[in-house]
Amino acid sequence: MPIVPFAHAEKVADRFLDLLRRHSINPANGSMLEGELLSLVELLDVTKTPSLATGARKAALLAAAAGVHDMAAKILAVEGIDEFDQFVAHLGLIAGKKLDVASLGQLAPGQYNDDTGRKMVELYIAALVSHFASEISLDHPTNSKGDNPDVMFTYEPGIENHPPLRWALAIKTIRSKQGQTIFERIAEGSRQIDSPQCKANVGMVVINTRDALDHAKLYGTLMPDLQAAQTALPNEIQGLINAAAKDRDVSDWELIFAGRTVRPVLWLRQTVVRIADGLGNEVPTALKAMVADHVNGKVHFVGAGIAGLMNHFMQIVLSGVPGRAGQFPS
Repeated sequence: MPIVPFAHAEKVADRFLDLLRRHSINPANGSMLEGELLSLVELLDVTKTPSLATGARKAALLAAAAGVHDMAAKILAVEGIDEFDQFVAHLGLIAGKKLDVASLGQLAPGQYNDDTGRKMVELYIAALVSHFASEISLDHPTNSKGDNPDVMFTYEPGIENHPPLRWALAIKTIRSKQGQTIFERIAEGSRQIDSPQCKANVGMVVINTRDALDHAKLYGTLMPDLQAAQTALPNEIQGLINAAAKDRDVSDWELIFAGRTVRPVLWLRQTVVRIADGLGNEVPTALKAMVADHVNGKVHFVGAGIAGLMNHFMQIVLSGVPGRAGQFPS
């Protein structure tokens, strides 16, 4: 997993700020969003003078900086697509009214009423699918009635007997670790996909675990190596998956997948951990992945492929550079 130097991340963030200015999007002075956008500058100061931030403050700063960098890279890499005006509508929330609670990055928990943060994850996922799909459509960030999936796109897998289909992704951010609540959010996403208002042929539910993960525990444990870190985070996710499935009748799941909603259920996981480098140093590292859960049933072959592509672009798009013929984005 690539480690991004802070100085490089700051350049990406500067380009993102320039993009916002070009679209007349400016967070208010003193807002949480402004603090996030300035976090990389502050973090560079901390690397020079470590005493400026320690403990929980340093952890929060790292998560904010890594989250801003990751989101900025994903957005910059798709700035040239035809549908980018829809992205601008979501980005406009950065200058919205809920500035005291609004957040941009996805590597730390948001507040319970952080509607902007929940909309930003829709933007993030739309940016990922833009690298392999067409006709991207985002549900409007402020005029949404909540009965339509959040992201839709057309995907042609290029496989015999698999024609292009219109796909829908219903994205649900969970805060609770209670199995029944998680199950109900999955069912809610399924109802959106199966709604008559949804014009997609098929769809999947995406669970954003940002607000349900124990980020403090993950960051507070110094991981001996990357392998240990990559085991700890999936264990957290598996706990949420197990909670949703505990004592659950198979028929409950079959109702969810009886219409246009297909397996797998996708689980978005992102956090910041500390990894020992073997030389007595700690390396803050952002871990992120899209996990596909089969939910004890047969997965949709193309859906599983879409999950893999989303995960792939999560990992490689770190500089905000668009792809071109013969070259992946980066």
